[in-house]
Amino acid sequence: MDTRSSFQLGLAICIFSVTYSAKAKKCDPGFYLDSKRNCTDDNECGDNESTSSARCGAHTDCYNTQGSYYCTCKKGFSNQLGKTNFTSRMNCHDVDECLNVMERCGPNANCVDALGSFNCSCKNGFVSTGEATFTDKTKIQCKADLCLSRICGPNTVCRSKAGRFYCECIEGFSSASGGARVTIRAPCVALESLRPRSSSFQDVNTFVGQSIKSLFKFENRNSEEFHRLISNFLNIIEKYSIKAARNLSHEEIKNFSTDQFDVIIQAIRNNTIPKGRRAKLATANNIMDIDWNSVAGKESFDVAAAALISIKQLDCLMGANISDSADNETKLELISEVVTATVTNTDKENLAGNVILTFKHKKYNNQTTKCVYWDSLASVWSTHGCMLQHSNATHTVCTCTHLSSFAVLMALYEIKGPHIYNLDMITIVGIILSLVCLFISILTFTLCRSIKSIRTTIHTHLCLSLFLAELLFLIGISRTENKTGCAIVAGFLHYLFLTSFAWMLLEGVQLYLMVVKVFNAKSLQLKYMCLFGYGFPLLVVGISAAAYAQGYGTKEYCWLDLKSGFIWAFLIPVSLIILVNAGFFIITVWRLVDKFSSLNPDMNELKKIRAFTITAVAQLCLLGCMWIFGILHFQENTIAMTYIFTIINSLQGVFIFTLHCLFNKQVRDEYAKILVSICHMKKASKYSEFSTSSTQGLKSTHETGM
Repeated sequence: MDTRSSFQLGLAICIFSVTYSAKAKKCDPGFYLDSKRNCTDDNECGDNESTSSARCGAHTDCYNTQGSYYCTCKKGFSNQLGKTNFTSRMNCHDVDECLNVMERCGPNANCVDALGSFNCSCKNGFVSTGEATFTDKTKIQCKADLCLSRICGPNTVCRSKAGRFYCECIEGFSSASGGARVTIRAPCVALESLRPRSSSFQDVNTFVGQSIKSLFKFENRNSEEFHRLISNFLNIIEKYSIKAARNLSHEEIKNFSTDQFDVIIQAIRNNTIPKGRRAKLATANNIMDIDWNSVAGKESFDVAAAALISIKQLDCLMGANISDSADNETKLELISEVVTATVTNTDKENLAGNVILTFKHKKYNNQTTKCVYWDSLASVWSTHGCMLQHSNATHTVCTCTHLSSFAVLMALYEIKGPHIYNLDMITIVGIILSLVCLFISILTFTLCRSIKSIRTTIHTHLCLSLFLAELLFLIGISRTENKTGCAIVAGFLHYLFLTSFAWMLLEGVQLYLMVVKVFNAKSLQLKYMCLFGYGFPLLVVGISAAAYAQGYGTKEYCWLDLKSGFIWAFLIPVSLIILVNAGFFIITVWRLVDKFSSLNPDMNELKKIRAFTITAVAQLCLLGCMWIFGILHFQENTIAMTYIFTIINSLQGVFIFTLHCLFNKQVRDEYAKILVSICHMKKASKYSEFSTSSTQGLKSTHETGM
């Protein structure tokens, strides 16, 4: 045998040996042969709950080991054999932990079994030292309910918590000490009979604190009893403040301020009126300006005093109930402190001159403000005798003909009466008309072959986006009852309006290409236009939703939230598109002027481009202006802005149809051809009917011989 044959034989024997040894290799149970020919542990328990349950049974946990596994019952479950660990499939059943209540929950508690667990709760007559239901008796116990012994005084209620109890005055009553809780068997005083101990500001402050705490306990703050107590409280404050003012010397001013209230008082004596003839009293946030003759009320006086009291927390308690029927149509909110202005003059209804009150706002939303006073007889806010003199973002100035307790209310501006009907009709009629115009425009750009171009393709997509946006705006902008649905509507409106602006930008780019490359016109490819026209808005909406999803939908509109600034997710891309488009239009117009100034052989083409540019600029201005008014509408919500926005928004489709169809000679020619063909069809139909009738008449004569 030669050397070559020997080598081949050896190689064959080697390959056979390796193959045989590989086939012959086996792994122990619980292991498998991996791709590297190594024995690797097999995870019998798998990677999910279903695989574990299939291996071990219901309500079990599976634990993998090297070459094997074992099963255990979940906490609160056991198997029939009582085994802790097992390897055969075996279902585990729920253990009733409540068989031994004392062991699980302790004394004075009930036990309720649950699947794999249990809950403890205290028996009647006992209260938990922690949560109402519990599972750990070492941390929470049941103590006797001490309130059952009725150890609290009259007009009180006993509260038991964490094994302790305390007494609390019921609605309409206050503790004599002024604290939130009362001692055992201590009586509670009725609020209407509560008085300050003296006219000192410290005692008045204690009285204010007691009263405010007690008034906050009322659940129904629209009840007659609550309003009566408010009126009584204000009258007492007024009486004791002016009583303190009577003790001042001539032209002395005294003020006092706590977290409960601010008060400032001043007096004059012995018929002596200061040179300025007016008293000007100011607390931290409010000012009163009044004539001293109105303070005194008569020419001869021993003492004339004025007081201004600002009660800091009372605005949270007093609702915006208006007695004037005309004001009931508008939702109102109290935006200032409640101020009591009083003088020694007993005839506060007929003052010698007006009193001027200046209020600092606690909040402001740029809506209508109203000057009101508290009518203590009717126990409601009223506007009678109070007029708004001036108002800005921080202060409101009121002029009143009488004295009482005053405040500033702000309208949340709910449009009522004829306005809501007019706006609804404008919106419905305008948008329906726009939808019809947009639909005709889409058909025109799609079916008229003579005007087919890349520009009409852009217009088709623009009209389609606006059509869907207008339709959704009509049916969904006010659907705020469902928060999720409203957010979805807002998201789609965001997307569709951005899509409209994106296609307008593409129109600007296309016009630029047409005028710059007028001798060798180039167009954008449709696939790239669709990618930008529909993809860019989708990207913006996707990023916006991921960053702040709760910004979609508000209590008033299914639109982007204005207060959080989320509206910029729409305004920024729209502003960028308008700026870029304006840049393209400026360059386009500049190049057109340049080309018209020279002798250009393609004058007809240039005239077309000029017409296209004019309509495109007009379109951008109309839609851009619409959103300027739209921003003002959603922010300010004034009647004027509401009407302007409603008209422009509802007639968008009409504007588009007018600009791109009615102002286009080619489109008008196509419409004329369609009308002519329809007229010819009608004439032909009449001629056909006449011919048929004549033929039938001749046939009848021939058949009858008549």
